Order: sequence, then structure tokens, then C-alpha cells
Amino acid sequence: MDEPDLAGLDPFDLMAEEARQIEAFYAALPPDGWRAPTRCAGWDRRALLAHLAAVEDYTRAGLRGEVQQLIRAAGGGSLDDLNAWGVAQRDTLPHADLLAAWRDLVASNDAALRSRATETMDTTVGQYPVWRQAFYLASERAIHADDADVPVPESRVSHRLDWRLRFARVAVTENAQPGQVSVVADRGAQVVRLVEEECRLPDEQFVAAVSGRLPPEVDIPPRIRDALAVLV
Repeated sequence: MDEPDLAGLDPFDLMAEEARQIEAFYAALPPDGWRAPTRCAGWDRRALLAHLAAVEDYTRAGLRGEVQQLIRAAGGGSLDDLNAWGVAQRDTLPHADLLAAWRDLVASNDAALRSRATETMDTTVGQYPVWRQAFYLASERAIHADDADVPVPESRVSHRLDWRLRFARVAVTENAQPGQVSVVADRGAQVVRLVEEECRLPDEQFVAAVSGRLPPEVDIPPRIRDALAVLV
């Protein structure tokens, strides 16, 4: 938990805040609102919430040391296969029941994660610090909240961008090959270098790039775009 770039941030609080916003949004949706498209190709809002519930299945399996068992239950394929399986498992649930099931999983998992903050948990890459995994889970909720057009209160916009930006830099560094990618803050933007290539992205675009959501019309070197997309 000694991570200077993340000092002063509580990932469990961040997870909880994103969950509250998602729950309030979905609870107020009219029936046709559940079928509205999202930024995730092929997923409407209902499928997106089913995916978020499937993420909670993965988290619960990680806390129990049963990630590989879950992957085998889903057919033993890739994470994409696991995602598709998790959505399909909830295909027949009424909207209200899907929201309630997701909410119950969130409550149980979030409490367990917080209680084990200094421990490790099972993941697809092996044992991983719970505290750091909580940042990935908070980011997952934030990304998909944006995908579904969950509104962000004005009072949260600045802080939300700050923590997502700070963790995005950490995630890029963690997932890159040693010395391959560097990110330097520069007056409301991030300067990204990859070997001989470089680009400068405003903070919001950097977060979008790391989330795999940078619009195609933003002109950056393809190799940098690929290297940044680590929270997808």
C-alpha cells in the first residue's frame, strides 16, 4: 500500500461511490432505457449491467481462490469468453432482479475486499494485492458507468478525473515492459513516450486512452494507442 502516486486515495471508497451512482441510475431507468445502446459494441445497458455482475463473480472467485474453477465453468477460454458467459448466465433475469443480484454481490464483495485490504487474492495472473486490485475494480465500474452514460455530479467531476488519472499512470507503468513506456505530467496533459515515438494527451484523453475508449479520430501513433489501452 506504499504507492506514492496513489497516496491519499481509498480504492474501497472509490468503488463504493461508483457503485452508488450506477445503482441510482439503473434504479430510475424506464423499461426502454435498459435497451439503450452503450459504448460497448453489442451490449445495451442491460447487458452491460449483467457484465458488471459477472465482474463480481470473478471478484468473489478471487476472494475464494477459485478463479481457475470459474474459468473452467465458463468453458475454459479467454477473458472475453468469460465475459460472454457471465452475461448469458443472466439473460432471462427481469431487470429489477438483475439490479438486485448485482447490488447484493457488490455489497458482499466490497465488504470482503475492505476487510482483507492488506492481503492478496487470486486473479488470472496469480496472487495479487487486494488493495491494488480494488483500484482496477473501481476503474472497471467507472469505465462502464461512462459506457452506459451514467451522469457524474458536478461535485465529483474533478476528483473523479484526478483518481482515474493517477491510477491510469500506475496501470500503464505496471503493464508495460520495463523501460518501454514513460508518462510525464505536463500542465493538464500527459506526455507519453514509447521508444522513439511521443505524443501529448490532455488528461481526459489520457484516461480515455488507458480505458481503451480514445476516439479513433484522435491522432496518436498506433503503437502508443495500443500500449496505453491496459484497462480494457
